[in-house]
Amino acid sequence: MVMKNWSKLFVVFTLVIFGVNQARAQRSLKDDEAKKATEVKNLVDGGRYTFEATKLVSGKSDSKPLTGRYDLDISKDTLIANLPSSGSEGIRFTCTHFAYSTAPGKKGHREITIQPNEKTADMQQQVEKLKLDISSLGYTTLTVIRTKQSPVSYYGYIKEHSAEFPPVSASIKSNLKF
Repeated sequence: MVMKNWSKLFVVFTLVIFGVNQARAQRSLKDDEAKKATEVKNLVDGGRYTFEATKLVSGKSDSKPLTGRYDLDISKDTLIANLPSSGSEGIRFTCTHFAYSTAPGKKGHREITIQPNEKTADMQQQVEKLKLDISSLGYTTLTVIRTKQSPVSYYGYIKEHSAEFPPVSASIKSNLKF
């Protein structure tokens, strides 16, 4: 009889320990999510971050995982795009004149609209507008709206600003004097 009581007590004790660990794990997950949400909010509010593309979405359901580094770097005075597209040429440009607006979206998301005000030689694809839908945890959908071409979308996430400037061409280097 004593052995039966001990085994019942052991089962109850095990269930209590398991319940406490579950509650602690859930609280830890919520703390991690709150920390990440604060980090994302600070990045977006600061206006200086990088969107890292992980998947190209073209058409209604055609998507392709990306290998390599493709991103859109955003700061208050410069926009640098290095993104693939479904055509042979990617979307690559540096822009210093653009309109930037942010608005609250659904379910705690932030909606960012960027409209370049210049059409430089390296903007072959004539980008009209870029729209970012950023979740509170940083998961992001970027839609690039182009002139005379269908929009292209990317899935990815935002992270701390990490600009990598495109290489300077040989003709420009020869005109630089230090």
